[in-house]
Amino acid sequence: MIQPTQTFSLSGDIKLSFTDSGAPLNQSNYTTVLLLHGGVFNAYQFHKLHAYAHSLNLRTVLLHRRDYAGSTPYSYSEIQELERGNVIFWERLAAQMGEFLKMFIEREGIPKLPAQQKRTLSPHANGLGKGGSGGVAILGWSGGCLPIVSFLGATQNRMVSEELYGFLEEYIGECIFYDPSYNCFGYPLPPDNRNYIPWEDTANSSEDFLQAFSNWVSSYYDHPCYDPITRSLPATATIHDLDGSRRKSDETSVSSWTDEEIAKGTEERPARNEIAT
Repeated sequence: MIQPTQTFSLSGDIKLSFTDSGAPLNQSNYTTVLLLHGGVFNAYQFHKLHAYAHSLNLRTVLLHRRDYAGSTPYSYSEIQELERGNVIFWERLAAQMGEFLKMFIEREGIPKLPAQQKRTLSPHANGLGKGGSGGVAILGWSGGCLPIVSFLGATQNRMVSEELYGFLEEYIGECIFYDPSYNCFGYPLPPDNRNYIPWEDTANSSEDFLQAFSNWVSSYYDHPCYDPITRSLPATATIHDLDGSRRKSDETSVSSWTDEEIAKGTEERPARNEIAT
């Protein structure tokens, strides 16, 4: 069952859209997982997770990031900030995520972390401690990791008050980076990169880009350096050891999606705004 979409109105006339699995029945120590999607694919892609949340004593919240379905688009000035790499753009997103979390926690009565699992969250903290029973875990996928890095940044964010940081210390226990993009950590691609990058392919028209990206990012690859025993890549592997030169594999995840699911779950315009950076 697809959960109804809700919208929170934040300061500055900002709206954030999301779906919520709701709290597990008769449980007071469940963990809330806030999921942030990457580029092109909005939060709809995760909607099936709601059906499994309660059996795992979880509450799943699927947030449509700014510029995506139902959430406030970036303004022209914000897109300019993004293109220039202005820190204030990311500080603003971090503040909005903090405001959203506080609003959701207070409205829904989210259980706090146990006292022994709390760790100081401040403008000078390097990250968050491990969570467990209760509290909130924040999970980012691909480009969705970028706002989390900003949120957890060690530098002072003038848009987030010490009061808000103090409040969130009581709840946030885990931060999960799922397949983060290289630019999430400020890494440039090497000049001799041979892997296919759809947004750098000049053969892709605006009309072709959405399909090209969707097929590429949801493909299955046989990396020569993959170790089936450890089920991971060796620490010595580099970008040149990947099977990444193909535009798509024979089978892709989106090939199993219906036209309706693709229309609901993918968005070209916000992805273009982000990729332009």
